[in-house]
Amino acid sequence: MPSWCLLQVSSKLLCLKKAFIHHLQGSAPTALCVLVVVGCVSAHNRPDQSHKRGDFYTTTYLSHAEALRTVFPDAKKVLFEEAYLSVAERSRIEKHLPERLRQGVFKVYFGLRESGEFDGYAVIHEEIGKFKLFTFVVGVEPDGTVRRVAVMVYRESRGGEVARRRFLTQYDGKSVKAPLSINRDIINVTGATMSVNSMNHGVKKVLAAVEVLYRGQPDRLRRVLEEGQELKEFAALDFPSGASDELQRVFEARMLMGTLCEIEAWSSDPSNGRRALDEAFSEIESVDRALSDYRPDSELSLISRRAGSEAVQVSPRTLGFLDRALALAKATNGASDISIGPAVDLWGFRGPTRKLPSEIELQALRPRVDYRKILMSGNQVRLETPGMRLDPGAIGKGYAVDRAVERLRQFGVEKALVNFSGTIYALGFPPGRAGWPVAIRNPTRPDTVLGTLCLRDEAVSSSGGYEKFVEIDGERFSHIISPRTLRPVEGVLGTTVRAPSATLADAWSTALMVLGTDGIRLLDQDRQEPNQVEAMVVTVDGARHRSENCRPDLVASLAQKSEVHPRTRAFAVVSAAELKE
Repeated sequence: MPSWCLLQVSSKLLCLKKAFIHHLQGSAPTALCVLVVVGCVSAHNRPDQSHKRGDFYTTTYLSHAEALRTVFPDAKKVLFEEAYLSVAERSRIEKHLPERLRQGVFKVYFGLRESGEFDGYAVIHEEIGKFKLFTFVVGVEPDGTVRRVAVMVYRESRGGEVARRRFLTQYDGKSVKAPLSINRDIINVTGATMSVNSMNHGVKKVLAAVEVLYRGQPDRLRRVLEEGQELKEFAALDFPSGASDELQRVFEARMLMGTLCEIEAWSSDPSNGRRALDEAFSEIESVDRALSDYRPDSELSLISRRAGSEAVQVSPRTLGFLDRALALAKATNGASDISIGPAVDLWGFRGPTRKLPSEIELQALRPRVDYRKILMSGNQVRLETPGMRLDPGAIGKGYAVDRAVERLRQFGVEKALVNFSGTIYALGFPPGRAGWPVAIRNPTRPDTVLGTLCLRDEAVSSSGGYEKFVEIDGERFSHIISPRTLRPVEGVLGTTVRAPSATLADAWSTALMVLGTDGIRLLDQDRQEPNQVEAMVVTVDGARHRSENCRPDLVASLAQKSEVHPRTRAFAVVSAAELKE
């Protein structure tokens, strides 16, 4: 979705882009299960809040249950216990560590095969990297050696290479006796030394805890295996078997339309997969050249410059976009209106200086914001009133995602995820998965998530103003302007929409910020296209409202408490992925 906001590229984001893309493009094709970030690092006029929160970008790779499936691929069920340390146990663990142990409890998971045979241990652990906590799972064989380490959530702006499988394989087979130190048995990652050290310490703690608590106390292990509590979420993971060994993953990320776009695809022919990605990115670039309101040479900018005068002949791509935009404006009762440009300009959201408009200025603006004044005849487009300006922000990324997905299909790609700064389309499902898992952030508590959706041949988008906002004269305003009031929206913290297309999800996630619960009623009453839209709206009082056609996973997200992932600074929509490189 516009991932809960649209902002301008900052120098820090450009630095992230260079480091991130350089690494990814230099990587060999990998076997990722779900694409990384979805969310809020976007691209227009981002307010400087680094003094408030510090700079960070969150990537969620794995949900809780998926992390356990990663380290217990052959397990039929998983048991768990919370192991509170005695003074003696803490002391014995510390003998294996280079520093004092500050935590007093480990939550330990135990895998069991269908035969009842013990399949190993797992611990989900957190360590502080340079500034932020990151979360990872350590799988341990019954003999006490590392089976696998996988990062679940990474929150730093740099050093994300430590989440890659090619780095994490260094831990495989290591025991508690291994030094686990840089330049001895772990190769460092340039620019991520602190994160690597933190990972070393965390893995060492887990190995020491398993050694002391269970391998050194076989009676305790036996008791857990006989009486331990079963983790129901693990049993609920039912993934279809497929020819995943025959498929290879191709992945690429590029900066497009001022923000990060990532595409992952699975193909039996990697060279064809890479060609498909190139074509998909080229399609997005073509959409940008035609529709960007930041490019003076785009067709959309030309239409705006000639507002009130002659019509402009446009390409089929622009014509298709405008057809879709006008249909969605009508379906949302004008809440999604691409003629909002003059209001965005008046509030100063596109420039460095913001101002609070007077009521007289807003009223003078009213004749220039009205989608019904966008006149189309054949391939000719004209804006009826001088001073009108088109702003594609509400649906532009969604439209670009849909065009990219169409190009992937033309190349025979059946399994892919396109993630354009929080607007996501999931094509098919990744190998070994029922769908693409996407976590939804809680707008009332941005450090938690509400739950996880499972996407397959559909899109999801979120909008919100709790983190993307502007301050004018000390007052905070949402970045989303209502076409009805010409003022920033109020009363709604955030929205999440699942729909058959990214354009539809993108438009309705923004429209519901304007309409609030009235938009939910509009969706429930309409039996045409909007009836395909599932929506959730969270109002400022924390209440969660949903459309009647919501499937169980979105309903469950509404019902969940907000402690799903404590301290997770996840973006509005975050795809959960198992990285296999």
